[in-house]
Amino acid sequence: MKNFAFIFVSMLCFVFIACASDDDEGCVTVLDCPSGYSCIDSVCRQPVAEQDADVAENTEEVTDSSIELPEENSDTELPGEVDGDSEIPDDITGCPNGCSGFGECDFATGKCTCNEKHGGEDCSECKEGFHWEAVDDDEDGDGAVSCAPNRKCSDKPCGEDATCSTQGNTAVCTCSGNYTGRWCNECNAGFLMNNEGICKPDCTKITCQEPQKCGIDSITNEASCNSCDEFYSGSDCKSCDMDHFCNGHATACVVDGNTPKCTCESNYTGSDCSMCASGYFMSDGVCKKNCDINKCFKTHQCTGTNLLGFEQTTTVTAHGNCNNTTGACDCDPGWITGTSNLGTGETVQCGSLISVFETLNNVECTVCDIDNPPSTYAGSGCPTNCYSNFCNGTDTANGQGTCYTEPETHKIACKCASGYTMTGDSIYYDDNPTGQCE
Repeated sequence: MKNFAFIFVSMLCFVFIACASDDDEGCVTVLDCPSGYSCIDSVCRQPVAEQDADVAENTEEVTDSSIELPEENSDTELPGEVDGDSEIPDDITGCPNGCSGFGECDFATGKCTCNEKHGGEDCSECKEGFHWEAVDDDEDGDGAVSCAPNRKCSDKPCGEDATCSTQGNTAVCTCSGNYTGRWCNECNAGFLMNNEGICKPDCTKITCQEPQKCGIDSITNEASCNSCDEFYSGSDCKSCDMDHFCNGHATACVVDGNTPKCTCESNYTGSDCSMCASGYFMSDGVCKKNCDINKCFKTHQCTGTNLLGFEQTTTVTAHGNCNNTTGACDCDPGWITGTSNLGTGETVQCGSLISVFETLNNVECTVCDIDNPPSTYAGSGCPTNCYSNFCNGTDTANGQGTCYTEPETHKIACKCASGYTMTGDSIYYDDNPTGQCE
């Protein structure tokens, strides 16, 4: 419709201008043209304003002035166009006072259905057993002035710790202690209602002794010192984290007073188990057992005073070296650490029988390995103590022979000294010597 009107008007203008052009005659000056015309490009032309007036006049002849044509591409609906989705009821019936906001309107009957508290045709009245709240007294807590149930002090609406008084159709509560609110059923600041409806102090009113801290019990909803600071645990927070407080080198960590106390492993010491205990050394962050130079050595000298009062120095021999990386005593090939009634290692007397010297216990690497003797004794076997007069015969003071452990049989054998010969069997079988050096 819009385009058709526009096209129609344009065609009329075109025809009119064409006709006007046909009427125009050739001219040289304005004197050659009719009155009111101008000579332009050798053609008599009508002024522009008059041309527009003519076009407008012709346009009015073919359009209805009572109809406004919308602009092209406009969304304006033309008269008579109706949205097909619009439904307007034939008859609308309203409810009185919009049911006062306390009910629902039935548009078919024009009647209100009030809620459980309100009544009357427009729900502006209170039902029996209810009364209008005062403007500044929101009894039911709905945030609006409405009908609230009638209450008496005999109904005990204020709880046990409040004073109740009756004013009209309602009760007024005066709270005390930990409670607040219109009906004294809320907790004052600093208090928390437990699962029994009792207001108990919250964590802002509870002071805990470190490392304990206040927490809320998820079952009772009560605050207490039932939580622990970081790195503490247990119902009383008396257990502490061994890795954190004891460097991971403890067997136990407990709180003594307010201080963590570590029970260190045997090779560590210190309040936080960060140092090595006596007899241990630190290697790559680990305390390893020290090698005791009084128990692991090749030679050891000791000095003492003999029975005659003279100073005397004696040297004893073992066959080990301290390893400063592992802390162990490394024995020379062919030597091992034996055992004695005092523990690991041998007892070594440092000094002569007539001298006062020290006795070294648990000396390591002093026993010849009979299964793999050192090169010194590879052929003859490991030396050992002689039994009775074996090897020496009757001349025991001169020491005619030396006892060894025979490499193959591991039996005690006798090796005679220079100038002596063996009489009988040189092997000591079952504690029965059969040969001697004579």
